[in-house]
Amino acid sequence: MARTMNMNNVMVLAIAIVAISVVLPTTEAALYTVGDELGWAIPPEAGYYAAWASKHSFFVNDILVFNFTEGEEDLAMVTKEDFDACNTSNPLFYFDEPPTLKFLASDTFYFTSTFDGHCPRGQKVAIYIAPSSATPPCPSPTAAVQAHATIPIKFVSMKVKQGKRS
Repeated sequence: MARTMNMNNVMVLAIAIVAISVVLPTTEAALYTVGDELGWAIPPEAGYYAAWASKHSFFVNDILVFNFTEGEEDLAMVTKEDFDACNTSNPLFYFDEPPTLKFLASDTFYFTSTFDGHCPRGQKVAIYIAPSSATPPCPSPTAAVQAHATIPIKFVSMKVKQGKRS
């Protein structure tokens, strides 16, 4: 009897997972290397990164890779005001290693180098992340879901090992 109850619970759970996966939209994340071949470096002209960003459409769940050599470059996420003024004294986030960032919310994100003179020479980029192209249905929340608090997270930094495949 107990085994039958457990199997029934497993079956109900499996059906629920399948039902949820059918209802939830799926979107594929795109992977971008900021600056393409140049990577994250002092650009050949001040508008280089703005032009690069304008060629792409970024969406929630997309991933940006900032490629640079540790110790020779860095990356800071700053406010719009600090971005416009090239003020790097109070970054929101700082990366001294090349980050891979996955964006979980729609917003405009501002990045710059904190190395002296790099931002005024154009090593900065504003990235607008649009809402996901798939629109999820609006389910009515259950009491159990309403009881949990949520903490909004706008991006996730991921460490990715790159190597040869066997």
